[in-house]
Amino acid sequence: MRKQNGPVQKPNTNFRLGIVFVLTSSLFFSTSRPIHSQNQSNKRYVFILDASGSMSEKWDGKTRMAVAKEKLIHVLGGLPKDASVGLVAYGNRIAGCQSARLYHPIQRGSASIVSQKLANLVPAGSTPIAQTLQVVGEYLLNDQVETEIIFISDGVESCEGDPKSVLYNLRQSGKKFRLQILGIDIDPKGEEDLKRLSILGEGNYFPLKAPDDYDKSFQKIFSHLQTKEEIKTELVHDPVPPNIPPSVSNGTNVGKIQIVSVLPYEEGSENGYILNYEYSASHPTEYMIQLYLYPAEEKHRTFPIPPLRERRMGDLVSHRVEIKRGKEGKGRFVFPLPPGKRMKSSAELWDMTGIPKIIALSEEKPIHDKSHSDRSER
Repeated sequence: MRKQNGPVQKPNTNFRLGIVFVLTSSLFFSTSRPIHSQNQSNKRYVFILDASGSMSEKWDGKTRMAVAKEKLIHVLGGLPKDASVGLVAYGNRIAGCQSARLYHPIQRGSASIVSQKLANLVPAGSTPIAQTLQVVGEYLLNDQVETEIIFISDGVESCEGDPKSVLYNLRQSGKKFRLQILGIDIDPKGEEDLKRLSILGEGNYFPLKAPDDYDKSFQKIFSHLQTKEEIKTELVHDPVPPNIPPSVSNGTNVGKIQIVSVLPYEEGSENGYILNYEYSASHPTEYMIQLYLYPAEEKHRTFPIPPLRERRMGDLVSHRVEIKRGKEGKGRFVFPLPPGKRMKSSAELWDMTGIPKIIALSEEKPIHDKSHSDRSER
């Protein structure tokens, strides 16, 4: 659907509201109880819910929207009585690309009201992510207190907006926020788009392949709101591996990753490259290796990338991921390459203990595809 021209529609009086969500680990259990944190009053949480038409599709016997409502209402029932709660959504039977609405203001003690508003959302409409982020930035964010934005979606921008540009402008204006994205059964290309948004928002991307993944994702996002004793007893989904002493798991993990070689391959009509890498780190835990491919000629980058992240995200052509376990190891990626293209590659090393965190970035490695010209000369 084409983007409608004209200025961004501002919410009317009934909808000039915001969503702030303080969530807790209580969603992982059948009984709800308040969280306890000395810092919870100093933190703001904004929740964006996708209410586009695709949220009516079936997912494990229920609609995607029904599962989202069930998870959120369960969380709302376990919040402290004075918790700040709100709601923002797009779609909800509003036609066109100006459907972003703020359904509840940033107010304390309004969890039950937000639960009622959730129940009234009906999935129908487009996916104007850029416009939604503009609304959030205008009505909810400030330059004094950081706001945690938690965004649930089953799709990417469908209104020709530029969410990356919106995030960049919000950051440049001094708004303090982090963007956590939960993607419901997203295809690989869509996941790449949402991952880039979470990177620009200095947050993380959490893939939801089954309803239970909600619990695991919220656990990682909101575990910092628990007391140390609660974290020790309740983080059952991501325990510290038994072979890691507590003194090691709590220390700083230092890592290194390098691309050892890039070798061409040819098999029948197919050709491409085999990239070999090695990594090492301080802790024997689980790691994620991310490979990035981009053109040798760098385009002008219009948005910033956090420290240690690959600086060429704006030029990204291909992205591969592999999970490894142990404090050192090696592996390889096999990928095709368009003939005649001059490319570069780099790799990131992520520590997956608790909340994923990048700990190392490799040097760039050139990839010059000469196989096409070689074959044309035969």
